Amino acid sequence: MNITSAGVGSGLDLESIIEAFVTAESIPTEVRLQEREDRVKAELSGLGTFKSALSTFQSVADKLASIDDFSKQIISASNEDITVSTNGFASSGSFDIEVIQLAQATRIQTQDYASSTTTVGAGTLTFGAGADTFDVTIDAADDLSAIRDKINAESGNFGVTASLINSDSGTYLTYTSTKTGLANELSVSTGDAALDGLATNATVTRNAQDAIIEVDGNGNFITNDTNEFKNSIEDVTIVANNVSASGPATLSIAQDKEAPKELITEFVSAFNALSESMDVLGSAKFGKLAFDSDLRSMDGQLKNVLINTVSGMSGDIQSLGDMGIQFDKFGVLKVSEVATGSLKSGSEMLSDALENNIDEVGAIFASPNGVIDQLTTLIEGYNDSDGTLTQRQKNLNEDLTDISDEYDNLEARLRNYEDTLRQRFAFLDSTVAGYNATANWLETALKPANTGSS
Repeated sequence: MNITSAGVGSGLDLESIIEAFVTAESIPTEVRLQEREDRVKAELSGLGTFKSALSTFQSVADKLASIDDFSKQIISASNEDITVSTNGFASSGSFDIEVIQLAQATRIQTQDYASSTTTVGAGTLTFGAGADTFDVTIDAADDLSAIRDKINAESGNFGVTASLINSDSGTYLTYTSTKTGLANELSVSTGDAALDGLATNATVTRNAQDAIIEVDGNGNFITNDTNEFKNSIEDVTIVANNVSASGPATLSIAQDKEAPKELITEFVSAFNALSESMDVLGSAKFGKLAFDSDLRSMDGQLKNVLINTVSGMSGDIQSLGDMGIQFDKFGVLKVSEVATGSLKSGSEMLSDALENNIDEVGAIFASPNGVIDQLTTLIEGYNDSDGTLTQRQKNLNEDLTDISDEYDNLEARLRNYEDTLRQRFAFLDSTVAGYNATANWLETALKPANTGSS
């Protein structure tokens, strides 16, 4: 507001009059803008809470998005001679695994030379293991260090490492292969006599060999060119770590039913938390999103996904309800602990499903059109960068910007209005001041003269 001293000349309280006019002019618009701003901010707050609740639920749902989440197994080995893993679908059981022999790769040592700077002559070295070969061209100027580097840097090298060893008897090269197994014995050859010390005259210090394990005794030997045995027991990978020194290791495999049960329990709790949050937001009396169509639509769509059968399922379990996950009369998702008549409780139905139909349980949740896929698609439609709720937030923030602009416009208009009022009341002020001055003069002029006494 402009600051002047309206009414100084006339003595009238013109400042109060101007302030009253400006206030009367501003109040209707300010009230309208404030109410609009409060509504927008409340809706924005509600949408933020809604989006956050959806994201929290989605993070829990994601834990059940893979079939692997339902095919976890409890695996143990009685000692560290073996390491075991499964693809989640191995048959439960117990097996005795004895490591007879570990796989190993070839190591070759060349003849001794004077030092690492010794040159040997020109030619070609050929390395071979199984079906793999590669050649290294040696120049006359190449010393042992250069030869080592050429072998290690050769683009066709299938896994041979050359190293220089400086011993008391002299300097020599070793060739160590990474290809294990009897069929992958490393060989080094040359057609050039100058390189015989690096090839023909080299000595094998460690032969390649296969890994051998025995399953459940009785001569059930399994041979492999590496220490990793895949599907020797169907759906099981066994890695031999040490030759068994104290008898076979006992391998135990059992289906982990508690892990998926815990995930499902967490999922049910997360949905109910989301549902409660939506109920609060949609409360007719206090909800920030009372009567909101998107909130009501999401609530209905979420429940439809959880109630309906999953397309493509043809077994005993085709929906969450078939495994005991159902809504009660209050709309709460539950795995009931109470049986009704001849019907099993939800908890019993879930235990049976995990025991006998774990594949179907996994498919209900994690198949391409399963519950989690449907929920994810639904939530993304609301929460993604171009989702319904995100777009609403964008529009509401634009509304707040518009409201701020309207406040600025109101302030400018009120300033102009005040300036106009001051101009008008300035004339009144000066006129009244003139009248007051005349009245004062007349009052003075008309007073009887004081003659005093003689």
